[in-house]
Amino acid sequence: MKSTPFLSVTALGFVLIGCAELTPRNQPREVFQKGEGWTHAPAWATASLQQNWWASFGDARLNARISTALAHNPTLRILGTRLERARAQSQQASSAHWPSIKVGTGLLYGNEQSRMTRFQPTDLEPWASSGSVSWELDLFGRIRATTRSAREAEQAAFWDLHGGRLLVATQVAEAHFRVLRLNEERALVSQSVSANRKIVASMRDRKVVGLVSATTLRRQEAEHERLARTLLDLDRLRGLANLQLSTLLGRSTPSAPSTGGLSSTLTPSLPNRTTSAVLAKRPDLLAAEARVRSAFQLEESTRLHLLPSLSLGAGVSGESIALTSGFRDWIASVGPRLEVPIYDRKRLAAVKAQRAMTDEAAALYRRTALQAFQEIESAFLNAANRRRQLTAAQREVSALEEARLNTLDTFEQGIVSQIELLESERRTLEGQRQELAVRHALLRDHLALIKALGGS
Repeated sequence: MKSTPFLSVTALGFVLIGCAELTPRNQPREVFQKGEGWTHAPAWATASLQQNWWASFGDARLNARISTALAHNPTLRILGTRLERARAQSQQASSAHWPSIKVGTGLLYGNEQSRMTRFQPTDLEPWASSGSVSWELDLFGRIRATTRSAREAEQAAFWDLHGGRLLVATQVAEAHFRVLRLNEERALVSQSVSANRKIVASMRDRKVVGLVSATTLRRQEAEHERLARTLLDLDRLRGLANLQLSTLLGRSTPSAPSTGGLSSTLTPSLPNRTTSAVLAKRPDLLAAEARVRSAFQLEESTRLHLLPSLSLGAGVSGESIALTSGFRDWIASVGPRLEVPIYDRKRLAAVKAQRAMTDEAAALYRRTALQAFQEIESAFLNAANRRRQLTAAQREVSALEEARLNTLDTFEQGIVSQIELLESERRTLEGQRQELAVRHALLRDHLALIKALGGS
């Protein structure tokens, strides 16, 4: 009797330790979007996957390639299976709301020896059958919190798929534009190689009659070899770009080479989107936000697991000599079961671990948001500056072309030497290639802006 107060105090201490972890806390504020009516299953979620921002470039071949990639890209297939797994896990979590019904039977030979049999072994009936029904009542919302956590995890997997589609589409567009640039650049260099080949042949004839020195001829032959080497390098780069396209399209063999250049590709105007719209549209932000909510709901579930739980159950078991005969002995039970956790270190540690996971998810969301705004600002800055560079490059090419024509006219009149004409040709070619590079960079910056804004 003297130990009763000590046991009471000890039990009370364990209860107080458990109650210290029962204190609820607010969801991390990093995830709240002011002015955004985001729900668990937004009506526009499915429609957001049906983007067609690539149509603004006016390239039918690009549209076809992106459609193929979205249907057959292996990375997207992986993300799709992860979404299906998340949906199955969400259904598994919600099934805890329903009662569990079990029946079973088995063949088990043995004997029983007890006081009732005067410690004499008695053979048991070989067939043992049982059935049970159990249903846990969600008194404090633990099962509901687990279900909400699984649904939020499903939403995160959905936005991961959306982000993967956006990334694959921009990668296909970037590889496609790279091929077009290489096509056009190769055409420029090829024209220069053809013209240079004729010039080398002409200079060889002039060297024979003593009009051109051997040094001048060798310099021009070296220039011809440099252009030929550039042409070979462009073929290598174009082959690598086509191989990358084939991988993105989910093909094991290289796709047919693209024809045409960047001149026929439209450059869309810069999109305009507010910060709140980016928060509501960018898939990686939405996925990170859903993961914070999922971790918070799972934290709530582990915290509520420290509270008592009530379940209703019923069961029956019996033994018979045959599977179809009646029971010789049977036991039936029905009634509620109350479980009151007093002290469970495993459950207490689970609450602390889950709180740390929630804080980690909130920190990852904050980092993702900061990176998103940095990417948006950088993409806007690059695209706006690159447009001015393209205008300057076009003026430069126009001036070089006019100078080349003037040099060619004066060369035909015998006023300037052939060396000056060749130098003018070289500068014009370099200017055209630089303009092409700036145009390609502008398209890449536009793709980076589209990806930073979460599509359009």
